[in-house]
Amino acid sequence: MATSSLSCGVCDLRRINKPTIVWCAECDEGLCTECKEHHSLYKGTRNHRVIPVTEYQKLPADVRKISQYCSKHNKKFQIYCRKHESPCCSKCTVERHNECRDIVDLHDVIQNTKTSNALCEVEETFVEVTENLKKIRQYHKENLSAFNDRRKEIENEINKTRIKINNHLDKLQKDFIKQLYTVEEQENSKICQILSSLEKTEKEIADYQEKIANIKQHATDLQMFLSLRQIEEDVYSKDKFLQSIAEGSEHHLLFYTMNSSIQNIVSEIKSFGEVHIETKHMDIVLTKKKPKQAQMMASTIQLRPIESIKPKMHKTINSNAKHKSVDVAYYLMEELLLLAPITVQYMYATSKE
Repeated sequence: MATSSLSCGVCDLRRINKPTIVWCAECDEGLCTECKEHHSLYKGTRNHRVIPVTEYQKLPADVRKISQYCSKHNKKFQIYCRKHESPCCSKCTVERHNECRDIVDLHDVIQNTKTSNALCEVEETFVEVTENLKKIRQYHKENLSAFNDRRKEIENEINKTRIKINNHLDKLQKDFIKQLYTVEEQENSKICQILSSLEKTEKEIADYQEKIANIKQHATDLQMFLSLRQIEEDVYSKDKFLQSIAEGSEHHLLFYTMNSSIQNIVSEIKSFGEVHIETKHMDIVLTKKKPKQAQMMASTIQLRPIESIKPKMHKTINSNAKHKSVDVAYYLMEELLLLAPITVQYMYATSKE
């Protein structure tokens, strides 16, 4: 369609602005209420089909841009050139398609387009495409759902693995702490035994010191002399005992060695794992009918070569001039002229047949 204006085309020419209520595809313009009535009564347009402008506006924009008239000559398309696959007006045929032989009447080409096999196959193809689109969409929806379910499974597996690792580390820690306490108790027992012996020896030494002080103060010299020998032996034994403890005693320190595998968890294990995608071919069967052969939208029309056209004598015209160059016009179809300049004395006008 040449225009998308909502104003009446006829009234626009009269510089009157009236809203369009119907659209005439033949005239390629909108009509107001008054012009619609004249349009339906005028002999040249009474058979034109009009549609409400609201229905016209429902057509796709690219379809509305398709005009019934030639943009170059402003004449209505009446011819179709199969070679160039384009509609032509009478002037286009003479100017640009005069050497094209595969030209037919446009009406014969388009009259059955809406019921043609090509349109039926296009509609069937759209049905197939719609079905296949639904299948593919459903497939990807299921894939999306499977992705979500698999993500949950992996997350649960990771959580379970983490719990196992935690439980195993907890057990290792518990065993290690138990061992730590056991070693500590063993060493504590040894040290306590030594301390107990030292305390006992310390008490005995204190008793000897008190005994010597009493003997020294209250005993006779003979008693002192005889007792001193025994006291010396006892002191010597205690000193020897302390020497043995001092020589055999060691300073014990508590240390531990970490398992290298546990130490390497932080330094060597950089991630819990790796996420990757595995792809496979889409296992759905698309609806596909038997292969279609390419068909032209135009109807099949029996073409006749120009040599087979036999003109009939319709009228003889005397040119009243000798050897005058005139044009002979053959009417092949409505408004289509093929002009051939030749030198004749008479011009024959043929019928449209």
